[in-house]
Amino acid sequence: MLFMESYMCYCSVRLGVIIVAVLVIIRSMAQSIVLFTMGVKFFDPLIDLFEHDAEYKDRKWVRKYINWMENSPESFSALFQVLSCSHMAAAVMSIWGALKLQKWFLLPLAFFEFVYFINITILHIVLMIMLKKQINLGFLIILTLVGCFYIFFVGYNAFTCVAMFQIIRLVKSSRYRELYGDDPFHPLAMKPSLTNDSQKPLPVLHMHDMHDTDIDEQKRLSKLGLWPRRHPPVVSVLPVQTQFPPPQLKWWQQQALDTGEDKVQDPSVYRNWQPRELLNGVGGEVQRKNDLNRRYAESQMHRWY
Repeated sequence: MLFMESYMCYCSVRLGVIIVAVLVIIRSMAQSIVLFTMGVKFFDPLIDLFEHDAEYKDRKWVRKYINWMENSPESFSALFQVLSCSHMAAAVMSIWGALKLQKWFLLPLAFFEFVYFINITILHIVLMIMLKKQINLGFLIILTLVGCFYIFFVGYNAFTCVAMFQIIRLVKSSRYRELYGDDPFHPLAMKPSLTNDSQKPLPVLHMHDMHDTDIDEQKRLSKLGLWPRRHPPVVSVLPVQTQFPPPQLKWWQQQALDTGEDKVQDPSVYRNWQPRELLNGVGGEVQRKNDLNRRYAESQMHRWY
């Protein structure tokens, strides 16, 4: 898995390695020039800070470095100059490796950057512990944030070199060369597979207009019953509607719909009577009930359904 695919979310990793190398050359050159002009006096503020701190002045490693700078400043300066020149040489090698895609030329700069990242992290933690007793809280917070940002930037630059190493190893692999060719700067397009049906052109169905045939052809086709060409009828298929069972009627609704025709008495009973007279005369009870049920059913039918 690649550590990163772009540098600062804008540049390519290859350009990012070149930028990191240029920054390392500028930083190492500035440190070398300052140490060459000022000597170990450049570290006097740091030495005084350790000397006046009750927690770190008696530490073994602190006393070792302070005595080394005080007793043999020439050897300390020479070692610092050698490290600075080696760091610059590693930066130049990384530029060459990024331009020519030589992955092994990137490892020295990655190593130096990781070592510098560890040293600057330890130094920042120790300085913040010592300075918290001497400066106010606001300035301490600002120094902590600035130092953390610089540490993060140094670590990001170190991982940039490692990511470029991974990318070069990827483009030099046999699988990548089979797909994109031997030149990673001008990759070839992938050849479409013969079995890939999605890359095939879609078949086009040509529809002939009824007016694109001359008159002779129309006469010949009309004799065969093939002219005029008729479009197939469009059949609209509607979904089958679900047949719901009729609602179950209550007993009183069934009684209201019941006309009572099956309960009509002998017609001879109504022979000599008019319908209006039957409401109050012979058989009036059944006729009156049927008439009332019919009226009620007609007025309430729409409410039941």
